[in-house]
Amino acid sequence: MNDRKWIANWIEFNPHPSRYNTPSDIIGNGAPIFYKKFHIDKKPKQAQILISGLGFYQLSINGKQVGDKLLCPAFTAYDKTVFYNTYSVEDFLVSGENLIEVVLGNGWFLENQETDWEFNHATWRTRHQLICELFADDALVVKSDSSWLCGKSKTVFNSLRCGETYDNTAEIGEYVHATVAHGPGGVLKEEVCQPIRIKRIVSPVDIKNNIYDFGINLTGNIEITVKGNRGDMVSIEYSERLGLDGDIDISQIAIPLLRSKRFQKDEYILSGNGEETWHSKFGYNGFRYAKISGDAEIISVKARHFHTDLETAGSFECNNPFFNQLQSAIVHSTLCNFHHIPTDCPQREKNGWTGDAHLSCEQAMFNLDMYQAYLKWLDDIVDCQRPNGAIPCIVPTSVWGYNWGTGNAWDAALFEIPWQMYCFYGKKDILERYQPAMKKYLAFLEKMCDEGIWKNGLGDWCFPAEAKVMSLDSILTGYAYRMVSVYAKTCKILGFNDEFVEAENWSQEIRKKFIETFEDKEADSQGLLSMQLYFNLTDKPDEIFKRLVDCIVSSDYHIQCGISGIKWMFTTLSRYGRHDIACKILETDDYPGYKDMLRHSNGTLSENWTCTQSLNHHMYSSIGEWFYKCVAGINYDESNPGFKHIIITPHICENYSNFKAWHNTPYGKVIVEFKDGSFNISIPDDCTADFIFEGTRKQINY
Repeated sequence: MNDRKWIANWIEFNPHPSRYNTPSDIIGNGAPIFYKKFHIDKKPKQAQILISGLGFYQLSINGKQVGDKLLCPAFTAYDKTVFYNTYSVEDFLVSGENLIEVVLGNGWFLENQETDWEFNHATWRTRHQLICELFADDALVVKSDSSWLCGKSKTVFNSLRCGETYDNTAEIGEYVHATVAHGPGGVLKEEVCQPIRIKRIVSPVDIKNNIYDFGINLTGNIEITVKGNRGDMVSIEYSERLGLDGDIDISQIAIPLLRSKRFQKDEYILSGNGEETWHSKFGYNGFRYAKISGDAEIISVKARHFHTDLETAGSFECNNPFFNQLQSAIVHSTLCNFHHIPTDCPQREKNGWTGDAHLSCEQAMFNLDMYQAYLKWLDDIVDCQRPNGAIPCIVPTSVWGYNWGTGNAWDAALFEIPWQMYCFYGKKDILERYQPAMKKYLAFLEKMCDEGIWKNGLGDWCFPAEAKVMSLDSILTGYAYRMVSVYAKTCKILGFNDEFVEAENWSQEIRKKFIETFEDKEADSQGLLSMQLYFNLTDKPDEIFKRLVDCIVSSDYHIQCGISGIKWMFTTLSRYGRHDIACKILETDDYPGYKDMLRHSNGTLSENWTCTQSLNHHMYSSIGEWFYKCVAGINYDESNPGFKHIIITPHICENYSNFKAWHNTPYGKVIVEFKDGSFNISIPDDCTADFIFEGTRKQINY
């Protein structure tokens, strides 16, 4: 369907096409409405509508909303790729006159708000765009063209981060004929990634001074039912936290990076016709609290929690309540930060940071079915790749992120996620799909090298202020080695023998230079020491591991690294025989540590150890893979990907006396349980496993 020929035109609302008008000249921050009346002689047995509306669309036929997907189509670099959605609509149609209505919100396509990330200067930015075709019993009965009518809707303001205003007293002005538009420029492709759907309806657990507390950090919006006079306004302000005065507090979230006084605020203006129910339609918020004010009577308030509909792929639990609490926060933070892309936070930014995404990808794949979601986002990376091979630090992007914010430690997403997907799902075509982009990037990587060392980019991130963080050039050079090594393995698997040899030789050159430069330096850096062991960037691992243990003991078992070091350190400790130290670090009760973080957040992970900024991030979530790989011991075998052969290496510690973990592999479910001093293990049919525990090894065949 991606190369199908469209008969329809892209259309737009432009009441004065004879003269130049900017988007804001025509609609301001509002949402235009498009409609088309059409006649069919009899109700069809089958009918399909294919539609894309930018930024986000809301589609209804004969007054009924079509589908349960939210915020469609999925966000892309619209000048490269645009998604359309397909719906079966025979049940919506009647014989005789029918009506299609489409309202278009701004979304990412037409962001008017000025921010640090400059989407208001996006190359694709123009008037709202719509393309649509309706087939009834295989015959084309409606297509978007200049016969459609359009005008302003009752949504008079909408913004991704600022919220929406809906005026139910607004008089819809005269409709004009749509204008055939240039289109956004990207190739139309059918959207196959998982959609965003409502997953929970949450009632408030407490109400004080018009502030509704939902008890947990959520993503979505509030639906209100109200009653009042015509023209009464009800406002809904969303926040993760309360200030010392008991009012909602957005000072740490909105002010540093946004240029608008309005932030996460919805407004509804009543018609005065009895009870009225409303929720915003073209964005989402990150919140635990909602302050609702206005003159109308508030009849009901409920939170609609929604995110990408990612199916559960695994679970971990044990008899340590804190471990279970942390596992829950990991999964919830991951879901809250997936709205068609892996985001860094659901309130302030909503950006797809590459570093955050690749550091958390293993725990995400253990816990959730990420296959289609990651393919979509990796395609976004390819769309954003420059001719010289460079990629931005946020994806999708328009004009920002190709300089500040990039670097090997973040760009590694282009290598790490496809490689982990290959290992988890066992599909070689994943590597085939992204090998050209990897190759293109390595040409850029080579040009960024300065006498064998890389020095330009972001390093370990969000470490404790007092930490002796690893040097920038050490982490960048370490990730250069990792990317080239992954590319070498990719080429070997794909049969590109010459490229494999070239990449393998280059990786060994990087490794040699790294050891010469960093082997005996930064002996008190948890991050660097862990990376050396995790990436095999040392010829004396026993000595480096002793340094790491000494470093941890000297910090009184506190975390002294950022989001990269976290990923390496816990797994390294367990695999080198000191699982007890990993557990002790995790159980640390005060700052900086996970227990202290969860004490201040609301069922999610925070952006930093002090919990002073966003309270909903997934970039510290790599600890979740440690639960699966080191506690339960479920590990893939690179030579038999997709868990065709499973390496089971569990660890027991005084912090827990039983656990159970399972994961859905492509072949079925693997289960590892430890209870009452015994292991219960189940592997899928046609798979094999090596069970390794306390120096013993046993083969399992089914």
